[in-house]
Amino acid sequence: MRKSLPLFVLIFLLVTSIFLTIKHADAQSDAASPNTNSRRAVEDFNRRFVENCRNMNNKAAAEMWAEDGVDLLPGMDPMVGKAAISKWLAGLEDQSKGAKVTQCDVDWQQIQVAGDTAYEWGINTQTISLAGKSEPFKNKGKITLILRWQRQGDWKLALESWNSSPPK
Repeated sequence: MRKSLPLFVLIFLLVTSIFLTIKHADAQSDAASPNTNSRRAVEDFNRRFVENCRNMNNKAAAEMWAEDGVDLLPGMDPMVGKAAISKWLAGLEDQSKGAKVTQCDVDWQQIQVAGDTAYEWGINTQTISLAGKSEPFKNKGKITLILRWQRQGDWKLALESWNSSPPK
């Protein structure tokens, strides 16, 4: 009887250890992959995206990018990588002195989540008052975003592309 007790304890410890390892792996997996709240998380991303535009918060906007993100802005060469995009956004600080965003909105027309990728498009409108100009700059156009789910448990911009609609 005494020999079977240590064996029983050993088996119990082994089973418990395996169970805890599986439980820990499941918790890690849940944080590293999108879940049933993916659509809500994309909508939250979109809200922050627009808020950063309205507040001209370029630093927060830069943090929304994946390390290998690509920005395809009209009239510019592609910006590849978060570092390049962040540098460009930081340069806007000096260029936009005295400017004030009075409107920045996106009317999202379609949002699709497919596993760890989300893609969406919408109609964007912006109005910016510029120092020394009597008329504000107004723009209406189309925007496409591709987001990628990160292991840290949030969406990041993988690709942005937008252009202006023709004047009516």
